Amino acid sequence: MSRKIELLLREWGLFKIKHRDHANELGENILYRAGIMGGRVQDAGDGHKILCPDMPSHLQKVDILIRRLPVMQALAIKLWYCVPLKEDGHPYTMQELAIKARIGLRGFEDNLRAGRKGLKRLGL
Repeated sequence: MSRKIELLLREWGLFKIKHRDHANELGENILYRAGIMGGRVQDAGDGHKILCPDMPSHLQKVDILIRRLPVMQALAIKLWYCVPLKEDGHPYTMQELAIKARIGLRGFEDNLRAGRKGLKRLGL
């Protein structure tokens, strides 16, 4: 994997962690999600721009490309880069994240690797 992709993913993940109070655990805007569930997509879209900080354009590109990945690859990337530290201040291990994804360690590693390759193939 290229160093550029790793640095962009780390920066994207840190932005998501820093602003996660505006989003659910997968980074989706909670006001937008509430609008979809309530059938008011346009109304929800208006409010979130006021309350939520804008993601820099180079990170928006990363976010868009991650959404184009297969579900399990995107989930592995989100878990690896966007999950904050545990309460004891230590990061989650790959095994712990695999359990959260409800897949085996090998499957998690494979999806993470394939997701990074997919991002490279998509032009990141």
